[in-house]
Amino acid sequence: MKHLTLLAAALLCLASCDEGRLYNDLVVAEQEGGSARLTTTVAGLESWPEGYTAALAGFADGNEYALVSKNIDGGVSDCTVNIVLSGIPPEVSTVELCVLDRLRRKVASFAAVDYIAGSDTLQLTPLSVNLSMYGAIQREIFNTTCIQCHGGSNFSAAGLNLTEGLSYDQLVGVASVKMPALRRVEAGESGASVLYMILESECSATWNYDHSVEVLRQEKLDLIKNWIDSGAKQ
Repeated sequence: MKHLTLLAAALLCLASCDEGRLYNDLVVAEQEGGSARLTTTVAGLESWPEGYTAALAGFADGNEYALVSKNIDGGVSDCTVNIVLSGIPPEVSTVELCVLDRLRRKVASFAAVDYIAGSDTLQLTPLSVNLSMYGAIQREIFNTTCIQCHGGSNFSAAGLNLTEGLSYDQLVGVASVKMPALRRVEAGESGASVLYMILESECSATWNYDHSVEVLRQEKLDLIKNWIDSGAKQ
């Protein structure tokens, strides 16, 4: 009986050691991959409603979904950020300071650098970044799509100038030229806001231009809708 007890104790010890080695291997595997550091001062985080997250994230070519990300805490008007994104897989081609939706899909990018697997820790050091929700709409939608007709070439269709620094005051609470009974943006009510109506539906098809062909990606339409419904803050 004494020998059986010693044998059982030895087997338990070996099993415990094996489990320890497996556990350590898993920990090491979680640390594999490259890393990137972000150091900057950010503003505007508090303007994003629930469902959006500011993050340092890695993306593969042609893929808008983050393969790896590290969240930036929100709720502060101005703060200094110093975070490290680790475990970057080799498929990643760019690391970006961005905002993700619930699906970890990129809705706005504020800074980006190329990533090469096996290189030293990547550094992102923009001096300061405005991460506000309205700033994302300006960058991602107005600057890339709208200003060609609304202010970008010294011409503002329907008297609406959507260039940076002017767009907000010409949208929020301002009556529409084409639909005078409604405002261009009615804070808190996307369904009563002409901006969202003409992008989401074909209601402007009888005008000189059908605006529904401009913003085709759902996450961009959702960005405008959620901005309006959450109060249309600047």
